[in-house]
Amino acid sequence: MPTSVWVVNLVVLGVILEADLGRRRVGWFRVLRPLTGTAAVVVLYLAAVPTSGHNVALYAAGVGAGVILGLASHLFVTIHYDDVRGRPVSRARFGYAGFWVVVFAARLGFVYGAEHLFSGALGQFLVAHQLSVAGLTDALIFMAIAMALARSVLLEGRALAVCHAQAARQVRTA
Repeated sequence: MPTSVWVVNLVVLGVILEADLGRRRVGWFRVLRPLTGTAAVVVLYLAAVPTSGHNVALYAAGVGAGVILGLASHLFVTIHYDDVRGRPVSRARFGYAGFWVVVFAARLGFVYGAEHLFSGALGQFLVAHQLSVAGLTDALIFMAIAMALARSVLLEGRALAVCHAQAARQVRTA
């Protein structure tokens, strides 16, 4: 398995878990940190992006799966307004960590299987559908970007909703 695959997956996983596990204040740095970590890895490992054949459709599928997984991760996150801190606060526990570990383990398992278990069948599939190996690798990278982006966008959206609800409560009680 290429080192770049391990690096991309482990860095993105580590950055997301470090940013979200436990009780954390939601602010701009927290929302953007996983995106900057992901972007740094992508700059290092995303080579020329092939657009021949059906590679663009493969990228779209990777992005779509990434968005769905990034949004689904919020099933394991609660967000509330902390009156003491005066800010929205999130809480993510073992379910959240488990979700992300399973997602990234599945990604790495697929890469391992593609190289060692079902490489022949995958090669036939890629040829039959006019896809490239580089396109498949890039689709997995796009998936990681989309997961981090969807997670960040929903985190910020939920935090804003909590702030607006708190402001409305304050107006009603005033």
